[in-house]
Parts: sequence; structure tokens; C-alpha cells
Amino acid sequence: MYEMRLKDLLAQNESEIIEFKLNNDDPERIGKYVSALANSSALLGKQFSYTIWGVSDDKEIIGTDFKPQSKKVGGEPFISWLERLLDPRIIINFEEFKVGDLYVVVLIIQMTVGRPVAFKGERYIRSGSSLKNLATYPEKERDLWRSFDARTFEREFALTNCTPKEIFSLLDVKAYLTMLNYQTENDEAQILKYMQADFIIEKSLTTYNITNLGAYTFAKNLTNFEKLQAHAIRVVRYKGNNKRAALFDQIEYQGVAADFENLLLTIKNRLPLSVERYDSSGKRVEQTDYPPLVIREVIANQIVHQDFSVKGSRPIVEIFDNRVEITNPGAPINEPSRLLDLPPVSRNEELANLFKKMNLVESRGSGIDKIVITLEEENLPAPSIVAKENNTVVTLFERKSLPEMNDKERINALYYHAVRLYIENDYMTNQTARNRFGLEANQSSLVTKVIALAVKSGRVKPYNADAGNKFMEYIPSWGSSYNE
Repeated sequence: MYEMRLKDLLAQNESEIIEFKLNNDDPERIGKYVSALANSSALLGKQFSYTIWGVSDDKEIIGTDFKPQSKKVGGEPFISWLERLLDPRIIINFEEFKVGDLYVVVLIIQMTVGRPVAFKGERYIRSGSSLKNLATYPEKERDLWRSFDARTFEREFALTNCTPKEIFSLLDVKAYLTMLNYQTENDEAQILKYMQADFIIEKSLTTYNITNLGAYTFAKNLTNFEKLQAHAIRVVRYKGNNKRAALFDQIEYQGVAADFENLLLTIKNRLPLSVERYDSSGKRVEQTDYPPLVIREVIANQIVHQDFSVKGSRPIVEIFDNRVEITNPGAPINEPSRLLDLPPVSRNEELANLFKKMNLVESRGSGIDKIVITLEEENLPAPSIVAKENNTVVTLFERKSLPEMNDKERINALYYHAVRLYIENDYMTNQTARNRFGLEANQSSLVTKVIALAVKSGRVKPYNADAGNKFMEYIPSWGSSYNE
């Protein structure tokens, strides 16, 4: 800890998050104070709290004999003993340094968990500067639990105690200013104010903390942020239609906002090409069955809607010869088949809002409507959106005619077609389905069979079962029919 930071602490009064002590080294008492200070800091929306030994009540430095590094409890090192009896485990750090000829010890408590901290099974809280059992303050306990709900993953800290120089070294500030249309590249103080307003950083006394939001979006390299590097997006291009051999395998470690356009380019350059075509001048034209708008919307949604609490799984884009699979940690909050019609729900509101501010995602919804409509207009197969264990998998398919599709793909395409029309206050018919698949009028019998298959599957149903075959209209199975 820098001496200047100690002076900043000494300039404050003893409070719910700062405790001054002389030589009190009772292990039990210290454990209770750690619980109380951690819980109080959470209640006040602060990540750090402090106990300082060697300072009098009037904040005069008088020194201490307390030596936490060498102290033992029943033969066990004191710090290990203390950490073992805290539940859940939080980050605590004892710092010892000299002020003149006097020793001062500072305990820095980092509240990084989403529930109250207990010592030996009991939870404590500060009331003013007094230590109290949390159970005797039910209102504070309720407020404490609410504070955990309010503190989102994005607002937690990826790195603490950073100087402005370190912030400019770790974050792509130029990309931040450009993407948010700020025009103050030479005004460091104003840039820091903008970054605080956007929750990229948070001021802490004389230094700054970089939030998860700031690091994940604008890190120059996510490996500098231990908690976030596992959420960097991986892109794999396989040879053929299985995972036996990879032609390309790369993890994008730059922040997802700063790297967004480059990520899209990386994916675009590895998409399988469709039938070779040439323009009127004889120049070769590269075409793919995966529209840029669809790729853009799927990747943006992958970033914004992932579940950062899922361990051992990162966002991944896997490209095969016949399909593209986009896998995201976390099962969808809404039923996968209802993502088109239900109001969008985001796990990460701060991240979604920042992406909206940069025009990287839709401000009015999830973008799934753009995906479905674009694929229909291109007569491409509908996307497959499924929950697999604790992941969401979106699969985009190469171009297939209706006869080339299997029954599952045909039903899926008709279902999304019916949903799209239903939310537009319209109904699916044989004619709209023909148009969706790019078929001629003389192929209506083929579509009739596919519609019958979709009805039998339970994915769609007649709007009015009594209508004649020529006038039959269809809606998704969950829609309100004529008689309902």
C-alpha cells in the first residue's frame, strides 16, 4: 500500500468500513470484525473496508506490536486460520510498513462474494463504529441481501488500485473514445470522468478500479484480467462437418467491444463459400450462405446474453463446412422457441446498455427478429436455438431447398415463419410458406404436406379449424386461435 493511500484513510473518520486499533490482536475479535466490515461495505456499495493497527482514536500514528505474518493460533498460522473460518472466502490482505520508526498494519478486506460473510458460522455488521450480530438487525440483513442483488457482475472489479497511467496502458482508450463518440483525446481528466460515467472504471480514493464491464469490453489483452480471460471468444474452423481436424483455432483476447469488427472479420474470412460465381466482368465473387447481418446479430447477442457465472465454458464460434454453431455459457432465460415473440430479458443490463450506446446491438429488442427475417428473405434454413446443459447453442445452416431439408428442419422453418407473421398480426398460409421457401405455385402440394407435418408435431396449429382448405391459416401453437 502506498503511503499516500494510508494518509487518505487516516483523513477519514472511523466508520462502518474503517476501524482503527492499537495492539488488539485477539484472533476471535479480528474474525468478527472482518465479517462485520465486509458485510457493511457490501451494504454501502463499497468493495473495500479496512482495519488499521497502530493508530489512536484521534488518528495519531503511535505504532503497533501486532505482527499478523508471524502470529499463530493453536500452532496454525493466524492468517490461514482466519481465512479458513470465513464463509464464504473473501480476499483479505495484511500490509505492514514503517512510518518513521513506527510500525503500522493495514488489513484490506475485499468484498467479492454475493452473500453475507460469516465468521465461525455467525454473521456480523457494523452499527456506526460498533460491532453487532447481524441477526439482531433484521432490517439491515434484508437490506444487505438486496444489495447483493443490486451489485451486478459488470460493476464488480476486474482490477483494483490502478493509476491513470495503468488504466491507459490496460484499456484501449482510443477505441472507447471512438466507439462512444467522445472528442477529448488529449484531456485525461475528462476521459476519466467519461469512463466513470459509463462504469468502465470507479474511483477509489486516489486510485481507480477497473470494472468487469470496462475490462471485458475494452481490455487490450484479457489475460491481464484473471477473472475475465476465460470469457474471451474462441473461433474454430474445422475441416469437413465434424471436429476431427481444425484448420484454424484462435482465442480473441482483446476486449469484445474494441475487437468486435475484427472478430466479425475473423469469422467472415473462414465461412464456407457457396457455389463459385463471377460478375459481368468475369471477376470472381465470393458468396456465402451466412448473411453478414445474421452473423453480426448472433455474435452480439452471444456477447451480451452470456452467463458469466458459468465456469469451464467460454463463448465459442465453430465453423463447419455445412453449418456454423455459436455456443454461449448459460441457458436462455426465456424458452428458446419463444425468443422471437417474448420481451427480451438480458442477464447483463450494463453490458447490453453499453452495446446499445455503441450501436452494436438493437436498442429495442434482442435482434432475433432481424436474424429470422433475413434468413427468410434469403430463403435460407431457419436457425436452431436450443439449450444444451448450461449453454445456449445457435446453429446456422448452409443453403438447402425444401426437398433437401429433413423433417426437423422443415418444421423449424415453418414454426419461425408462423411466429414472425403472428407477431406482425398476420397468418401463415400455403402461399406465404411457398414464398418463404422460394417455391412456385405448382409446388403447393409439397408445402401442404410440410404444413401437415408441422401441425402434427404440435409446433403450429390452424387459426380457424373450420375454414376450408383453400382459406386455411396457421399460427404458432401458443397463439390464440379463432375460437379462443
